[in-house]
Amino acid sequence: MAPTTPGLTVVKHSIWYHLFLWTAFPLAGAALGWLLAHLPGWIEGKPLPFSGLIEILDDHSGTVMTIALVVVGIVAGALVTLSAYDEVVTVKVSDADVEVSVVDKARSYKRDHVGDVFTDGKALVLLGRDTSELVRQKTDHKSARLQAAFEAHGYPWRDGDPYEAEFARWVDGVPGLTEHGNAVLRARQVAL
Repeated sequence: MAPTTPGLTVVKHSIWYHLFLWTAFPLAGAALGWLLAHLPGWIEGKPLPFSGLIEILDDHSGTVMTIALVVVGIVAGALVTLSAYDEVVTVKVSDADVEVSVVDKARSYKRDHVGDVFTDGKALVLLGRDTSELVRQKTDHKSARLQAAFEAHGYPWRDGDPYEAEFARWVDGVPGLTEHGNAVLRARQVAL
């Protein structure tokens, strides 16, 4: 978490996280490519389901095949890294608003529209003043980091859903619910 300008707190991944992504996956791909290039010699003569493919690799084994498979592994690792960015979340909190960004999509909410903030499992949840859910975004940021950012700007941080006790599982014919209410929930259940 690092304030980038006065009055703004940004919760994002560090440079080490990005360095890890761009190092670990391509290196793992390269290692897998190298293993595939050397696999035929290790398992030659053993009955396996992909023996035809192994024979083709064995026929073309050598330095060129090793280099080609390592390069393919690096490219595959880079593609895995790029796909990991689909789940990288950045949260910007200021006294005026909150912005939650995933990839190139940013959603912003004015301070006076935000009621309660909490995490539910791995999801950051922002509730509106009318208790409606404004945001439920899965993130791998630590709850403590998010809490510190929101509390630094005076947002009401909760340890969990403040309205959880008000929810009850619906069972058809439950006492305390009108027949009209049961009919609406029956129709919803059929629609689902």
